[in-house]
Amino acid sequence: MILQKLKIIIKQYFRIWWIPILCYLIPFTIFVIGNTLKSDNVIDLSLLIFFLNILGNLISSIIQVVIRKWYFIIPQIGISIFLYYSVSIYFLFSPPDYYAANKTIPKNIEIAIPIEKEPTKTELKKYDLILSSSFQPGIYNYYTAKKPTELGNFYIKAFEINSNDKLSEERIKISSKIKVENIESKIYSGEFTIYEGSWGDKYAARIELWFEPSNKNKDYKIAERNYLIEGWMR
Repeated sequence: MILQKLKIIIKQYFRIWWIPILCYLIPFTIFVIGNTLKSDNVIDLSLLIFFLNILGNLISSIIQVVIRKWYFIIPQIGISIFLYYSVSIYFLFSPPDYYAANKTIPKNIEIAIPIEKEPTKTELKKYDLILSSSFQPGIYNYYTAKKPTELGNFYIKAFEINSNDKLSEERIKISSKIKVENIESKIYSGEFTIYEGSWGDKYAARIELWFEPSNKNKDYKIAERNYLIEGWMR
């Protein structure tokens, strides 16, 4: 009985031209729910259903031609194309990112807050790695007065504390590199961006300072500190 009803529903979906169009309300409703719950998984589900419904509209359009109601493919294809490009532009320029929305900040460990200015020499004597916030949340400057013992590059690695997820793995090493051309005592500074998360959704991350020797020897860690950070909104 249930299977028979399901067959009728599927048949109506493909043969009645306006049903696939009306079904676009389903993924958009799920998207609104995902935004309300701040859940990337629910938003991903809405996108999956949206693209499946585009496929359903295309199949229904072919059926309209077969049953000699070809004129119905105009609203089906037209609305599908419009929604496809609208959704694509939205997710390209302003994609929702709730990576950090439901993260728990541990209370049993020390977590520093990025300072809002350049660190003093006294602060750099106490810590080998200090972060400062930049002009936008998610963009950070880092400082170290650690004297290198060889030529190479300083760079940053970042990990979300609870899951140990590596943050911005593909970009952060390149953007945070500081080239050491002379072995001397001075303050080294660089910049990097955390892309996971959005403005206002703060979470805890382990920021590590690494060194890459120019002689191709193995990279090694110099220092690490836990910081309260947030992601940059693209």
